[in-house]
Amino acid sequence: MQVRDLDPAVDARLKGAATAKGLSYSEYLRRELTRIAERLRLEERWAEVVALDAAATQAAADSRRGPFPDLEIASDDIVAIVRKGRSER
Repeated sequence: MQVRDLDPAVDARLKGAATAKGLSYSEYLRRELTRIAERLRLEERWAEVVALDAAATQAAADSRRGPFPDLEIASDDIVAIVRKGRSER
């Protein structure tokens, strides 16, 4: 693999980190790239879990709502309408 246009300061920091760990530059970069790939895999899996949880939460909310659509009418308004209807009888 070849990385073009890598900032010389970044290159120097990476080489210094490899030396500090007693690794060759190639081995250090291989380990770091592996670590990054593993973190990305975990982030993708976490996103899947969050999406599944959101779907389950929505399904639970839908099942509690029953077969009727949510009309977004406050219960106080419903009570007032029923009372008005009773008083008009």
